[in-house]
Amino acid sequence: MSQHYYSLKDYLAKRFGGRVQRVTLEGGFTCPNIDGSKSVGGCTFCTDDGSSSGAQNAAHTIRQQMKEGIVKQSKRFDCEQFIAYFQSFTNTYADVDYLRTLYDQAVDHPQVKVLAIGTRPDCVPEEVIDLFEEYTARGLELWVDIGVQTSHNSTLEKINRAHSWEDFTDAAQRLARRNNPLLRICTHVIIGLPGETPEMIIETADKLAASPIHDIKIHQLCVFKGTPMEIDYLNGELEIYKTAEDYIPILAEFISRLRPDIAIQRVMGEGKVGEMVVPAWADHGMKNKFLDKFYNYLEENQIQQGSNLKSHQVYS
Repeated sequence: MSQHYYSLKDYLAKRFGGRVQRVTLEGGFTCPNIDGSKSVGGCTFCTDDGSSSGAQNAAHTIRQQMKEGIVKQSKRFDCEQFIAYFQSFTNTYADVDYLRTLYDQAVDHPQVKVLAIGTRPDCVPEEVIDLFEEYTARGLELWVDIGVQTSHNSTLEKINRAHSWEDFTDAAQRLARRNNPLLRICTHVIIGLPGETPEMIIETADKLAASPIHDIKIHQLCVFKGTPMEIDYLNGELEIYKTAEDYIPILAEFISRLRPDIAIQRVMGEGKVGEMVVPAWADHGMKNKFLDKFYNYLEENQIQQGSNLKSHQVYS
């Protein structure tokens, strides 16, 4: 573990003995809060491309995207191990046989060590978990990246998620009951969602600490161009963390509430070039500057992951 929290880098070094780099893939999916099965319009914070990284050509097959991504990342990072990551939209929202054809292409390379699947808590039925275990049976690690964003149903309704916190706890418990050491639950949360108080944010941290998750990605609220949240922001109806110094204390408190065994994969969100409206401190290329400030804050205040964990919240 690094000095103040258990990072993804720490976990990957321990598990795989070195660097493991993501290759993001575009599977051409949609979401149940876009296609009308539950709602329309999607999440109010999400861009038209499903918050895609834009790293791959969506017109290419998954196999081709993976091959091109490995070549690109190998040159950039001098690495030999990779994570095949289906990121945009809901990547379990299709027939299982169709999912298998896409996932098979993603892992059809000896350097792929992890298959990571971005999804929603209401789109992880038992037959999909069965499919996940087909890949862990091959020795691959599989990360189920579940976007929950908050533990508060009132907020989930405001941002048009069209699922509940109870949907997340149900999915997480069903995944955990498989007792599969290669099946990891990674949840996504957003700090600073509309109407949430610091107390509400910390309650989400406490609830996640008591859940069977293995990893977490933490983002501050970002407003992207072309989203419903951009309209709310321009109308003065939305508050954001205007400076990194505003965000860092609540982020530090959030981390202090998490179990020390939870790998923290991310502590801030970024946008692609030209995509971000606010906050300016999280625009493309600003990550390292932010991390320096965050590490300094943790050091100065002697904050550790789990230092404020309540004993009754420890998951077992």
